[in-house]
Amino acid sequence: MLPKKLFLASTVLIVLVSLPLCSVGSSLETWSQTYGGAGSETAYALVETADGGYALAGEIFVHGRFYTGLIKADEHGVMVWNQTYEGIARGLIETSDGGYALAGGAGLIKIDAYGNMEWNQNYKGGAIRALVETSDGGYALAGWTSSSFASSGESDFWLIKTDGSGDVEWNQTYGRGRSDRAYALVETADGGYALAGETISIGYEDMPHWDFWLVKTDESGVMEWNQTYEQISGSTINEVARALVETSDGGYALTGFISTFNPLTGIDYDCWLVKTDSYGVMEWNRTYGKGSALSLVETSDGGYALAGGAGLIKIDAYGNMEWKQTTGGIAYVLIETSDGGYALAGSKNDDFWLAKTDEQGFIQEFHPPHIRVDSPQNVTYTTDSVSLNFTVNEETSWMGYSIDGQDNVTITETTINLTELADGSHNITVYATDTDGNTAASETIYFTIDTSSTAWVTPVIVIMAVAGAVFLVYFLKTKKTNKPT
Repeated sequence: MLPKKLFLASTVLIVLVSLPLCSVGSSLETWSQTYGGAGSETAYALVETADGGYALAGEIFVHGRFYTGLIKADEHGVMVWNQTYEGIARGLIETSDGGYALAGGAGLIKIDAYGNMEWNQNYKGGAIRALVETSDGGYALAGWTSSSFASSGESDFWLIKTDGSGDVEWNQTYGRGRSDRAYALVETADGGYALAGETISIGYEDMPHWDFWLVKTDESGVMEWNQTYEQISGSTINEVARALVETSDGGYALTGFISTFNPLTGIDYDCWLVKTDSYGVMEWNRTYGKGSALSLVETSDGGYALAGGAGLIKIDAYGNMEWKQTTGGIAYVLIETSDGGYALAGSKNDDFWLAKTDEQGFIQEFHPPHIRVDSPQNVTYTTDSVSLNFTVNEETSWMGYSIDGQDNVTITETTINLTELADGSHNITVYATDTDGNTAASETIYFTIDTSSTAWVTPVIVIMAVAGAVFLVYFLKTKKTNKPT
């Protein structure tokens, strides 16, 4: 049985160290949210949804078991709903029908727009780490096979193509003889696929180490070419790829991290970005300081942005760093948002974490809370009592409301009853002040009270009851009169 998981949403204000500082005059909304419960939560996948909000998915570890958590949030990061499923999620997409698909472990789950499971499939033999919806309405998944299914070595790259119901159409494995693991997948412009991850190579003094590995296939999964990448040829440095994009010039960009052993400090990590042409031939590569890179996007200006343990880094089209921001959490996934900013998801303080930045990767330290009023709505009510129900996306020091422009009424709960409302048109605005002293107002809601529409109900019921009684008396008398002798 799945745990009954209650996610608690709270706004976390983050002070970001920026190089350079936040651009002056940015009008983009910024915020940071965490969602947590009794266990430990980490988000590994994120999409901006068609309604302007976000969906994020990842793993929940609670009571000694792992589960998948899916959260739907609005455009301000306020949680709309959440669901929990068996398994572990690593890939998430919003599907063309308005629902979602989740992949992870060795399975694929299809979900409707409200988080209800429609179907699930299990593909035995390995681990899934990436998912795309294909141009024919099906799905493609990538990861690696377990040792018992590998064609050679401990594991192989694994690519699965399914139809729209998750039934396997074909699957392919790709190996170099030792251990190969795919973490990223794209459907390419020519209808094929590209997978990126890590492969074991033999370096100096026959020492094994990890290298970036990029595999390109045709539309049937047949390998067309493959390339390995290492920062220093023949070295024993580990290069581990975690993200891949097909670039606008027809090439590819891969990112991940380089790990080296330092006898004084232990293992050191550096962000590494590789740019290739359309055949995987390296054009340039850059490192960007300490930390790991776990996610990558090509930005609308032709450059790149990457995120991970190193923070959020913006790079131009030639690999030169433009700015770098620290984020206060570990970002496992990054997207460029429709307003030109960025959204990151991952983990902070063992909770799911979602942050929205401006175009410079900056989150304002202080900003007012967001208030969403769920009731009343812009309708006509036939009673003089209406429920006021609203949510605020962060902790508050004061809440109140004003109805019909009157003085504010202080309240301590987000659900109360508004009583003895007169017939006619009304409007209500909710206010809240956060713990930093920032005050915000909700959208003003207009509604109507019309109790006269029910005024006829009681008299009609009485008349019908009286008429029924008269008829019954008449019927009984008639029956008695007509009784045969």
